Amino acid sequence: MTTDNAFQTSSDTERRTRELVDEHRQALLDYAMRLTHGDSVWAEDVVQDTFIRAWRHLDRLTPEFGSVRGWLMRVAHNRVMDGYRAARCRPVTVDIDESYGSATEDGSEDMIRKWMVTSLLKKLPELQREALVATILYDRTMAQAAQALGVPEGTVKSRVFYALRALRGVATADLQLTA
Repeated sequence: MTTDNAFQTSSDTERRTRELVDEHRQALLDYAMRLTHGDSVWAEDVVQDTFIRAWRHLDRLTPEFGSVRGWLMRVAHNRVMDGYRAARCRPVTVDIDESYGSATEDGSEDMIRKWMVTSLLKKLPELQREALVATILYDRTMAQAAQALGVPEGTVKSRVFYALRALRGVATADLQLTA
């Protein structure tokens, strides 16, 4: 294979991938949003994973293959179901460092702090909560958390970002209600 042929093949693959994404992305995202009950971060991850899989199998996705959209939807469905199964197998527990110390002798402030953190975390979507707990509460780097959760580092970063943004909104609303 000459350099020109390799470049042509690479260019053709890029073009076909772009066409595939342009044609099916919105329908796939809408479908993933329904499957994830509106969790946009998870839905975006599902769509990204689906297109990566399509890119890897681009040589099979020909007109003779059948419905490309049907195949993409099946891949997305399987990714979401895998996520639900994984979440069911991993119960959420939040261990807050006991050595943090108490300002009161009876530990009531610590108990209230733990209750507040736990109640705020419960308001987050499962995947965002997992990423936040894995990074902040377990004091891991993004790369360590990604490895522990079995997802790409960029996914952990986006989940933590959206989790913190959601927590800021919830905490601010809670403080306004109590004031």
